[in-house]
Amino acid sequence: MRNLVDIHSHILPFIDDGSKSTEESIKILTELKNQGITDVFATPHFFPQIDDDGDFNENLQNSYTELKNAIKDKCVPNIHLGCELLYYYGISNSDSISQFCLGGSNFLLLELAPYKIKNKLLKDIISLRDEKKIIPIIAHIERYSYTKSFGKLLKFIKKEKILTQINASSLFERKSYKTIKKLIKKDIVSFIASDTHSIDERPPMMEEALTLIEQNFGQDVKLKLIGNSKSLLEKILEESKLNAKNKQLISN
Repeated sequence: MRNLVDIHSHILPFIDDGSKSTEESIKILTELKNQGITDVFATPHFFPQIDDDGDFNENLQNSYTELKNAIKDKCVPNIHLGCELLYYYGISNSDSISQFCLGGSNFLLLELAPYKIKNKLLKDIISLRDEKKIIPIIAHIERYSYTKSFGKLLKFIKKEKILTQINASSLFERKSYKTIKKLIKKDIVSFIASDTHSIDERPPMMEEALTLIEQNFGQDVKLKLIGNSKSLLEKILEESKLNAKNKQLISN
């Protein structure tokens, strides 16, 4: 399989619990390339309760610049910047939420706090989408299956057509696989991503996961997930250009 897009990874060095060195980042990127990944979004964690957005953005740019300099002569996937933002109550009231979106677009990779999966969270997601025009993508949706509100969350996602992402590695964990099987049957899985953190402890498993999906759920499901990520990349690149142009017009 070739020409794949990975929308969730922790490949930037020194910034979160992902890669611990530039050398490890290069190893991860090389493995992603070997698995057919042409484009990868670097999405380090941002925890609003403890992280400062100014420091985060500075660290993000520094880490990205160091990695880009190290790979300039290497054949590795294109890197696009983003963030995995942990949900907090009132997120839809933030005037600076767009800084955390993928590649300067309006798409936001959103991690949920399991104990906060309540009506307030659901309303915030709707407000993000309808008022802020920020389109949330729920990260690793299968991880919330143990919460009491998981059924309610799935009904909400199905009704509101909220985008969701599953981790490739979860297909190889018994409990997570059962949940993903249920999610695929309900047709509420939008994307598959690596969520890779390291080359050893949480390596990229995109190729193996897509092969398993084709074997167990059919080629159509596999092609849909691949196509969705490609389409998302195209939309993000288009939105990024448009948003940059609008900012320039405003500044002028």
